Amino acid sequence: MDKLLFKRILVSALTVLALIYVGYLLISANFDMYPTENAVKTTVTNKIFTNAFIIRDETVIENNSDGVLSYSCYEGEEVKAGGEIAKIYQSEDDALNNSIADSLEKQKIALENLQKNGSAKAVGIDTINNSIHNHLITYLSNVNNGDLTAANSSSYNLLDSINQRQIYTGKSSNFNEEIADLNAQISQLRNSSAKSTGSIKTEKAGYFSEFCDGYENAIKYTDLDKIKLEDLDKIEKSEVGSNNAGKIISNLNWYVACKVSSDEATELSLWDGNVTVLFSNAATEKIPASVYRIYQESKDSDALVILQCDYMDDGLIEARQEPIEIGLGTYTGLRISKRAIHDDFVTKTTYDENDKKHTEEKKVQGVYVLYGSEVQFKQISLLYADEDYVICDPNPDKDKLFNGETVSLYDKVITKGDDLYDGKVIK
Repeated sequence: MDKLLFKRILVSALTVLALIYVGYLLISANFDMYPTENAVKTTVTNKIFTNAFIIRDETVIENNSDGVLSYSCYEGEEVKAGGEIAKIYQSEDDALNNSIADSLEKQKIALENLQKNGSAKAVGIDTINNSIHNHLITYLSNVNNGDLTAANSSSYNLLDSINQRQIYTGKSSNFNEEIADLNAQISQLRNSSAKSTGSIKTEKAGYFSEFCDGYENAIKYTDLDKIKLEDLDKIEKSEVGSNNAGKIISNLNWYVACKVSSDEATELSLWDGNVTVLFSNAATEKIPASVYRIYQESKDSDALVILQCDYMDDGLIEARQEPIEIGLGTYTGLRISKRAIHDDFVTKTTYDENDKKHTEEKKVQGVYVLYGSEVQFKQISLLYADEDYVICDPNPDKDKLFNGETVSLYDKVITKGDDLYDGKVIK
């Protein structure tokens, strides 16, 4: 090949490569003027964070007698009116021995009932195995959470299910030996200790708690419709007396009082569904609640919000002042930055009965989407708005869209740029 021809070909090739590179830089620079982000599917929960004071219908039980208390019911146990909550003994040894004897008595009764009724044969082995598994998980969870009272109760349920399996599989035909051994232990404990000198009973029915914090009468249960936001700042703790034997929570409904901002109060007042409450320190699961009352001095002031709850467990029964998270609703849709939202016109084309074309234009809220090098404007239907982003409905009702078109999953939404309009071609 001629050297001159080779040089010409080489120069031409390099020139073409240079032009391609320059073109690439120009296109890249042009596209960089219009940065985009993909519209991705996201689920968010609208939340309000605040501090709460819990109000219950509580009656403090006093112990005006001498002696040592041995509780007859566990934390959170339901007690009938006139029911016994504790026995009184002369010494701690008497109280301990009789407490152990009561525990063994429960085991003995469970074995006697199982043997007498033959309830193990009334259920299948799968049911029994599932029961053992569930009681074991509950027991381990209680131990892990440090709730020894609940762990003790769940251990009885676990043992009962294991005994059921023994009967069902034929490994034990009866529990006569075990019952005799329990009777011997119970007799020894009873005979080596004095009997109770009295008992403490409750006048009201409800749920028992040994724990008192001094806030039982800080806000009266009957004043829920009267209290104001300033009352939360005036709450005072009373001294828990040495003669305090616990309390009874009488009403199934209990309330969460908290302060929210004026905007949050408006949001709650417009919310037409139930909410959820997560107590950061007292529980790991959200519980259902409803808005009972919202009180504001003026529309721009902070507000008192009272939420009504009816779910109770061992952790919540002792909670009083807690940081909480109020959940108003969960939304799933396409996440888009707020800076990408604009107002522009969209066009709707319809045809009448004579097949005549009609074009109508309307200004709506939407985003600019990049398809190749062409810009298209699409209307959006908002589900939720935060400070920096919005969640858009990918499949809104037809009456919410002017021309039936909206943003789609993975659309390249333009987040920044000047002189944007529908149909613009970026060269």
